[in-house]
This record gives sequence, C-alpha cells and structure tokens, in this order.
Amino acid sequence: MRKRLGQCFLEDRNILKLEARLAAVNGKRVLEIGAGDGRLTEELLEHEPLRIYAVEKDERLVGILDNKFCGCEERVIVVRGDVLKIELPEYDVVVGNIPYYISSDIIFSLKHRGFERAVLMVQKEFAQKMIAEPRDRNYGRLSVTAQIYFNIKVERTVPRHLFRPVPRVDSSIIILEPTGASLSQFQENVIRYLFQHRNKTVRNALLDSKMFDAEELEALGKFAKKRVKTLSKEECLEIAGLLENI
Repeated sequence: MRKRLGQCFLEDRNILKLEARLAAVNGKRVLEIGAGDGRLTEELLEHEPLRIYAVEKDERLVGILDNKFCGCEERVIVVRGDVLKIELPEYDVVVGNIPYYISSDIIFSLKHRGFERAVLMVQKEFAQKMIAEPRDRNYGRLSVTAQIYFNIKVERTVPRHLFRPVPRVDSSIIILEPTGASLSQFQENVIRYLFQHRNKTVRNALLDSKMFDAEELEALGKFAKKRVKTLSKEECLEIAGLLENI
C-alpha cells in the first residue's frame, strides 16, 4: 500500500456493500475511480451493472485486478492510468473511495460529464465543506461551486479505524447528482476572488483582487457592504451578473 498514492483500503465489507447499494448500478455503465485490489468492484458486480470501468494507476494493483477479473472481461474492464489524465469512456454512475489529496480535482473533473449519480468516499472535513451553508465555519468557494454543480448528500461518516493503513482522519460517503448548471470562466473567477477574503465585505474583497476598480464596483449596489461569508450561491451568481455587464 503506497501512501504517496493516497491508498488506504476500506476493510469493512458492510460499508462496501452500502456503497454498492447506494450506487444503484443495475444495468448501468460504471466508472470506478481507484479500483485498488477490486474489493468494491466485487460488491458492485453483485448488483448486475452493464459494465464496470475499473480505473487504477498503480501497476501493482492493476495486475491484481487483471487476475481477479480475468473471467469477467465483458463486465469488468480494467483501465490503466490516472483518471485525471486518461480519456474516459461514457458512463452512467461514478463510484470510488478516492484519494483525499485530489478529491477536489476529481470531483470537478466530472462536472460536465453526463452521469446520473456519483457515490464517493472522501475526507469527512471535505464533505462538510461541500455542504456548508452561509456563515458556517466551513463555508467557502468549494461550498458554492460544488452546490451549483451538484445536489449533494452526505450519507454517513466512516471512522478511520475501518481502513488499513489507518488514516489520520475520518471519511464520509457522499452522493452527488448533477444539477445541469454550469459556470462561465468569469463567474468562477468572481467566486474565487470573493472567497479569497471571505471575512471582508464584497466590495473590499473584490478591490483586493485587482480584478475591478472602485468605480466599477459601484455596480454592486446592495451587495457592496455584505460580508462574503454570508452570501448564498444565488447571491454570488447575481454579483457576477452585475459585474459582467459593466
């Protein structure tokens, strides 16, 4: 098990069964991110998916997967490579216990893919940031952008002692369903610049970003003196709309 690849394997078979059940993969094309040694893949197969694309970058584990599913070539296709770099096939459902250090990169790489749902294991703190509401301690850019792109449910917490090797943090199972919304580069920039200074007023946060000057920010109107940390995702989009038209 290689810590540099973020590999901590879930030992609890009941949690693996829960993930497979939540994914609702019957008759679906499944993208499994970080298939590891295939323990979650086995549970997914019990629910009769059309096909599983089991993506794994560790060559040692790819060998294990090839051996384990050598009689299931029609239903389990082992894909060698980094899920963030390879060309992916079409899929309906995403499943995976994904490495903590690239959770954000993986999740947002999915935002424009036409999948139905994703069932993912992520760091508990990351999950809490995704669902945080205005004024919450964890509320920030991740919260706003994730909630624009996805309907998010935290299904349950998974304690760290159920993994080997034992990580330093607990995990959470999250369910994502795409909203169909998208953000322009301008909108993403405004949200990023706002939440670089979440405790400041909207006007001061955007002034500090150097993206706008004081005269341009007159367009903010009622939002100028609001604190960034109090803004809803709808208000963030409204601010971007006001500024895009100046």
